[in-house]
Amino acid sequence: MDPCTRRDAVARVGVVIVQVSDGEHRGKLTVNEEANSVDYTREGNEKMSFVFDAVTNQHSIQRLYPELLQPLCELVCSGYHGAVLVGGTLRSGKEKLLQTQSVITQLLNGLFNEITKINTGEMFTTASFIQFYPDDSAVDLLNPEGRGLKPRTHPAFGPYVEGVCEVAVESLEEILSLYEEGRETLSANSGALVGRCSSLFSVNVERRLQGDEAAEQQYQHSTLRVFDLAGGARKGDLNGVSTLVKVMEHIESHTTADDKLLPLILADTLTGSCANVLLYCVQPQDLLDEETSHALALAQHVRGLVTHMVPSRWCPQRATQEIRERIQELQTRMVSQAENEEEDIRKLETLIQHLQVAKNQDWVKKRIQSREIWEKRKSLKEQQSNVAMLNHNADIQGSTERLKQLQTQLRVQIEAHIKDGKVSVDKSQERLGHIQKLREAIKEEEARLKAANGDSEQPGSQTNQAEDGSTQMSEVEVEYSKAQGRRQMLMEDHRAMIQKELDKMERELGEEKADGLEERLLRMNMERQVLVLQLEALRREKLEAEKDLEAQHRRHTQELHTLREEGLQVFRVYRQVFEEQKEMLEDRYRSLLQDAIQDAVYLSAKSQQLQTENKRLHAVLAELRDTISARADPAGWRGHGRSGGARPSKKEEESDRR
Repeated sequence: MDPCTRRDAVARVGVVIVQVSDGEHRGKLTVNEEANSVDYTREGNEKMSFVFDAVTNQHSIQRLYPELLQPLCELVCSGYHGAVLVGGTLRSGKEKLLQTQSVITQLLNGLFNEITKINTGEMFTTASFIQFYPDDSAVDLLNPEGRGLKPRTHPAFGPYVEGVCEVAVESLEEILSLYEEGRETLSANSGALVGRCSSLFSVNVERRLQGDEAAEQQYQHSTLRVFDLAGGARKGDLNGVSTLVKVMEHIESHTTADDKLLPLILADTLTGSCANVLLYCVQPQDLLDEETSHALALAQHVRGLVTHMVPSRWCPQRATQEIRERIQELQTRMVSQAENEEEDIRKLETLIQHLQVAKNQDWVKKRIQSREIWEKRKSLKEQQSNVAMLNHNADIQGSTERLKQLQTQLRVQIEAHIKDGKVSVDKSQERLGHIQKLREAIKEEEARLKAANGDSEQPGSQTNQAEDGSTQMSEVEVEYSKAQGRRQMLMEDHRAMIQKELDKMERELGEEKADGLEERLLRMNMERQVLVLQLEALRREKLEAEKDLEAQHRRHTQELHTLREEGLQVFRVYRQVFEEQKEMLEDRYRSLLQDAIQDAVYLSAKSQQLQTENKRLHAVLAELRDTISARADPAGWRGHGRSGGARPSKKEEESDRR
C-alpha cells in the first residue's frame, strides 16, 4: 500500500533507505530491492533484518518520485499537510539529495504542476527557510535580521512559527532561486559547523474558496515541509545525535518534546495531521557498524508511526469575529471580577496576538511584506557586490602603487649606473642584475594589473551600473600609470643612449691626438651627432606623448558618454522605485483604512447595543425605586392618593389589606 495514500484520514510514515555504493563493505549490507528488505551483519556475525517501503541508492533515487513524492504533492494541493525528512550523517551523502537536480527539484516541480491543474479558486504560495544550529538556536535564512523564532499554535489554522518571514513566489524558478540562496547563506553562516546544522524549507499553499456569502469566504491552507536533519542515529556519534532520535524517544514514552523550535516542529509533523516520507542515507563501514545498525533501527521505528490527517480550512472573518467576542467576554469578566487577574491578562494578550496573526494572513499584506523582503535582499546583494568591487579596486590601486615604486627604483638605478661611469666588472654585473630583476618585477606587476582589469571587464561579471563609474575611474588611473611608465622608460633609454654617446665621444677625443682647429672640428662633429640623437629621442617621446594623449581623450569622451547614460539610467530606476514605493504605501494605507472602518463599524454597533441596554437598565431601576418608595411609606402614599380623589389601585388595595 502506498504510505501516502489516505484511507479513513489515516496515513503511515513512508521510509526509504538510500545506500551509498561501497564495494569494499558491500558484504555487510544485503539489499533486496524487490522485497524492500535489508539484511545487515554486525560484528560477531549477528544478523539483523529490516523491511521498508523502498530501498535504493543515490543513482536511482529519481524512481521514487512517482511512488512516494508525487502522491505527497497531490495531498498538499488537496489541503493536507505533507513533509519529507532527509536524514543521515555527513559522510553518507545526504547533502546530495537536497541539491537542485535531485529530490527538492522533483518535489517543487511536482507541486507547481499540481497547482497549475487547479482551475477553481485563487492560489497563493509562499516559502520560508529556517536554519537550526547545534545549540538549538534558529535563524531565518531569507531574512537574517529576523530573530526570536518561536513555535505557536493558532486556534483557526493550527501551528506556525512566530517571527519567520514568508516570501511570496509565483513560479518554480523563483522558489528554486530562494532555496539556492538559502543554502548558500546556510553554508556561509555555518562555516565548519555546516555538517551539524539542520534546516527546514517550507512551502505554504493557500487557496481561496468562495462560500455562500462574502462574509463566509473560506481558505484552504496546507504546507509542504522539507527537513534536512543533521547528526547520527546513536548518542555517541561525534557529529552529534540527530533531533529525530530525541523526538522518537519522546513519542515512544508519550512525553512532551523539548521547548526548542526544531523538536517541537518535528514532533508536530510526525504525530499531527501530516503525511510524512523519511529518506535515510546509510554508508556501512568497519568503523561505523554501530552507526549503521542504529540508523536502520531508527528508520524502522519511524515507519511504525501513524498520523491522522485532516484538511486545513478556515474563514478569516469568522475567526476574527470569534476572537473579538472572546476578547470582549474576557474584558467583561475582568471588569466584574477581580480574581485571577494575572491569568486573565495573559489570556487577553494571547487572544490579541491571535487576532493580529489572523489579520496578518491577508494576501495583500503578505505581498507587501514579500516585496519589502525582496528589496532588502537586493540591497544586501548590492552592498556585498560594492564591497567586493571596493576590495578589487583597492588591490588594483595597490598594484599601481607598487608599479610606480618599481619604476622609480629602476630609474634611480639606471641614473646611478650612468653617473658612476667606469666601475669594476663585479659591481657593474651586480647593478645590471638588479636592473634586470626590477624590469622583470615591473613586467609581472603589469601582467597582474592586466589580469585584474580583465577580470573586472568580463561580460559575465555581476556588477551594476552604479559600480561601473568607480571601476572606469580606476581603469583610467591604471592606463595613465601605464602610459606614464612607458614614457618614463623611453626617456630613460634615450638618456642612457645619449650618455653612452657622450662617453664614447670623450673617449675618442682623448684617444685622438689633434691640436687646435682639428680638435675643435672633431668635437663639433661629434656633438652634432649627439644633438641629432637628442632630437630623434625628443621626436619619439613627443609621438609617444601625443599617442597617449589621444588615447586619454578618447577614453574621457567615452567615459563622459557612459556617465550620461548612467545618470539617465539612475534617474529611471529612481523613478521606478519611487512609483513602486508610492503604490506600496497606497496599498498599505488603503488596507489600514479598511481595517479602521471595520473596527469603527464594529464599535458603533456595540455602542448602540450598550446604549439600549443602559436605557433598559435605567427603566428597571426607576421601577425598583418606585416599588421601594411605596413599601417604605404605605400610609402616606395611601392618603395622598385618596386626598386627590382618585380611586386606589390594585397594588394600594392589596397593601391596605396587608
